[in-house]
Amino acid sequence: MSMTIPNTSNYADPAPLKDGVLEHEWHPACSAAELQQKPLSVIVLGERVAVYRTSRGVHALRDLCVHRGAMLSKGWVENDRDLVCPYHGWKYDADGKCVCIPAQGKDDRIPPRARAVKYQAREKYGIVWVCIGEPAAELPDFAEFETAEYRPLVCGPYRVNAAGTRVIENFTDFAHLMYVHGGLLGHPDYAELPDFEVYREEGRVYTGDVPIFQPVAHSGSEHAEGTTYVYVKEVFRPLAARLSKRDAATGQTLWIMLTVLPVSEKECLVYMPVSRNYAFDVDDQSFIDFQDTVFEQDKWIIETQKPELLPLDLQAELNHKADKLSVAYRKWIAGMGMRTCMA
Repeated sequence: MSMTIPNTSNYADPAPLKDGVLEHEWHPACSAAELQQKPLSVIVLGERVAVYRTSRGVHALRDLCVHRGAMLSKGWVENDRDLVCPYHGWKYDADGKCVCIPAQGKDDRIPPRARAVKYQAREKYGIVWVCIGEPAAELPDFAEFETAEYRPLVCGPYRVNAAGTRVIENFTDFAHLMYVHGGLLGHPDYAELPDFEVYREEGRVYTGDVPIFQPVAHSGSEHAEGTTYVYVKEVFRPLAARLSKRDAATGQTLWIMLTVLPVSEKECLVYMPVSRNYAFDVDDQSFIDFQDTVFEQDKWIIETQKPELLPLDLQAELNHKADKLSVAYRKWIAGMGMRTCMA
């Protein structure tokens, strides 16, 4: 079963992770189900962020009271409007403006400097997203993760001691399915990959159809034994990707999105929305448990990779034709000017 993993385990400020590209991206701060009445503290690119909910939606402020540096996330939401600092009761509205200082007279003027840094926040796909800069693009619309008919659910979070780009590249990879996930998603006896196409457009890189035989049938499948699944994989933001996995015989399709929250240069949290058009009689938890198992296998191998940062110099590692999507991804983010990789 997926477990709630706190984004921060202590109150020390992490080292900021400066990247002019990622600062302007949407990052998964938490699942929507995690954010209830109490504010949450999350770390985005090394910055502490207080995330909270009111009837008007989700909000995010820098997790720092400008008065004496207390964590706003340790406070509470009052009157379905203001975030209250637990130290001296200073109240901040959703724009970060301090609207009440209890220790001063009611007619005294609140100093203009009394405000917290506001960040943009959105709720989509069952995830609360935060951008600490100005968003380079809005979150795309993917019907499969927003339509109740497809039973969307969120797996994770999974903590990984590795760069977020390593996690995304692993998600783009086909050839590891037969080894890292042998017996679940593939088998070494069926390791040969078909030739496939990779395409690049503004804002994304993606494959054509990639058929892969899987000896073991999925839960809820109509097959007693394995079958051929047709994959399509796409990276649509530097730290966000998705795939569709279609049963070639029946059209039963599993959709998976993988999105990464960069906590620090070599640590991240992974959230994984999943949806399907079949097996609605199978308990959702069975699908979550399966994804937990698969990702634990990915996590193990990702955390062994050296160097920890993703090399963008294509001569630094030996690339193979099976790595076409990975190579396209590296070229794409290198062209963006990302600094959280190895040039």
